[in-house]
Amino acid sequence: MMQSVLLQPRLSSLAKTVGVALGVVTLFAGQAMAEDASPAEKNKAEKENSIEKIVVTASKRSERLQDVALSMAVLDAKALAETGKSKLADYFAEIPGLSYVSSAMSSTIVMRGVGTDAGIGTRPTSGVTIDDVPYGSATNTGVIPDLDPSDIQQIEVLRGPQGTLYGASSMGGLVKYVSVDPNASYATGHFELGGASAAHGSTGHSIRASGNLPVTDDFAIRMSGFKREDPAYLTNTRDGSDNSIESDGGRIAMIWHMTDDWTFRSSAMFQNTSQDNTAYADVTSELEPIYGQYEHSRGVDTDSFAGQTRFYTAKLTGDLGWGTFDSITGYTEHRAAAKQDVGYTSIGNFAPMFANMFGLGYQEAGAFIDNRYDEDKISQEFRLSSKDDVRFQWQVGLFYTKESVDSTQTFYLSDNASGDYFADVPLLTSLGDDSYKESAIFVNTTYKITDQWDVTVGGRFAKNKIEGTGYGGGMLTDESTTTDSYSDDVFTYLLATRYHFNEDMMLFGRISSGYRAGGGNSTIVEGIPESYDSDSLVSYEVGFKGGFFENALNLNATAYYIDWSDLQISQVDLTYGSSYTTNAGKAASQGLELGMGYTFLEDWQFNVNYAFTDASLAEDIPGYVEGSTAYGKDGDRMPFSAKNSGTVSLQHSFDLGNGSQLSIGGNVTYMGDRYMQFTQSADISRIHLPSYTTVGLSSTLKSGDWSLTVYANNLFDEVGYISANRRGTATAATDVNYGAVVIQPQTIGLTLAWDL
Repeated sequence: MMQSVLLQPRLSSLAKTVGVALGVVTLFAGQAMAEDASPAEKNKAEKENSIEKIVVTASKRSERLQDVALSMAVLDAKALAETGKSKLADYFAEIPGLSYVSSAMSSTIVMRGVGTDAGIGTRPTSGVTIDDVPYGSATNTGVIPDLDPSDIQQIEVLRGPQGTLYGASSMGGLVKYVSVDPNASYATGHFELGGASAAHGSTGHSIRASGNLPVTDDFAIRMSGFKREDPAYLTNTRDGSDNSIESDGGRIAMIWHMTDDWTFRSSAMFQNTSQDNTAYADVTSELEPIYGQYEHSRGVDTDSFAGQTRFYTAKLTGDLGWGTFDSITGYTEHRAAAKQDVGYTSIGNFAPMFANMFGLGYQEAGAFIDNRYDEDKISQEFRLSSKDDVRFQWQVGLFYTKESVDSTQTFYLSDNASGDYFADVPLLTSLGDDSYKESAIFVNTTYKITDQWDVTVGGRFAKNKIEGTGYGGGMLTDESTTTDSYSDDVFTYLLATRYHFNEDMMLFGRISSGYRAGGGNSTIVEGIPESYDSDSLVSYEVGFKGGFFENALNLNATAYYIDWSDLQISQVDLTYGSSYTTNAGKAASQGLELGMGYTFLEDWQFNVNYAFTDASLAEDIPGYVEGSTAYGKDGDRMPFSAKNSGTVSLQHSFDLGNGSQLSIGGNVTYMGDRYMQFTQSADISRIHLPSYTTVGLSSTLKSGDWSLTVYANNLFDEVGYISANRRGTATAATDVNYGAVVIQPQTIGLTLAWDL
């Protein structure tokens, strides 16, 4: 376990803040009790959130969560917001067995140990959809947008391969965002103000608003917007700048009930994000702070990020009498720019010599990479589905997507002290122009052998083509141009069966496959493989879902085994800091996922979720070449995956009378130890991240249209690391420093909301 940073002045500040907040809650409660009472039925309805009422669309049909023949979790956006959770890292911390690794230019989701990551060049292994439209690139791990909870209905997390219905790069699982639909029946509005303070850092604030407006009986518009500045907690020792993140965005959506049988939906979402410094702390090989626990040293203005996302969707749904027709169209524009200090590389070591050669007169010569990334993506799906209430259910669909990615990686000389840089003659420049096309047809069928037993068979045939052109140049290398093209025909399948003992108890089995497209390495660095192959896996799982005592107690359990071939891994060249991808033989993952929800005494809710994940290489990584390809031995653990992870939560709600309600809750989250990616040298040890445990508390008072939430996350100020990388070229692990992403320290906050 990592040490906790417990500072007495901070605890005193926490006590004062919580005391004031609780006083406000008490005053608010006293005023609320004097107001007119709301109907008892309304309060009762607000309390009811039993698992049997949760409806999901994992199989592209609406089903009860407890009826879906796969392991999945559902996060309620409203419940997350009530505990001060509004970012992706907050959401995914609620899911045992899921690892979320982010950097300035990439976001990676790893489920069931299926995934490797070392930056934006890595192919994703877990997919993301927003309202059934695939988001992100199949060729790299671009940043996933932090969708604001004010316009999210729920987040569905599907564990295991989803290739049959969702295509490439969903071999580990899938995250589905479900937005709130406009409603033509009534008008609603929501306004929210929030503030938070992080230990060892600064304060943050947020403002959110959303509204639903029926224009006619058949047409409605919904609009939402937010602006947020997250508390900073890490400082650059050179200039005192911090890692605060500023985000703003919005969404406008419309729904048109064209006839009784046809409905058209469309939406447009935008988001802008900027950050001056990343959350990497400088640490030793033993993960001890080099400066302070929440400090790093970077050249001035060499550790920043700016991103812009535009996301558009359109969906046409028609009831044909004998079935349903869906047309789903999506378009994405994603722009990102990030600077990365590479003073620790060989280029950085020679920076003073180059600066003198050009007569730059820098106080402290260094080097940084300017990364630029532009992605445009369009997707189209046509789907026909049978009625739900028939013995033989079927779906057939056509899917097409095309994406283009332009990337630039330029190495510049810089002055670490002032932030000036020499743009006239870049040290190195690498330009990439890549395109990806996928066309597919899929069929999914379910036959009810009896009223209790059914069998599902599905298949998807896809054709993929990747083309890329790379250009390299600069002072340190000759100009060069590379081209590559990769195409593949892939078939994925699904075999599943489920048996209902009764309406609330089910046993299921599932065999499914998934894949990830191959591609080329557009790089100017010698000795790096020009291309790599696709990888694939087959998953076998069996599970149980049951509700007992009128669903007061719900138990879920799933065991699985995954056979993964030709896995892709990402490496970083030690000389220049460039990333590239290679194949690495076979791996296997096996595990157990357990969940329990228990409602007792009507107003108490107790939840426990646990995941055991044993993911490792099934053979030595073949073709090892010192300094060029990855080094790994049979049995070595896969990157980022904790063997043990879990969450425990307890919540109590009670009526104050006169239509007011108070809820108090707490949660404990445990993340086990993990290893980072494989290295390309037998002499370099892999980075090992220790386990950590966090505790959160929250209290929400609701009265009429108002609510007030007080929360404390990471209550005991635990220090934990999400990921880490090397910052040096030496072959011995003890001779270099590391950059490690630190979890957000103790954070306390308030949220005041008003529903119209």
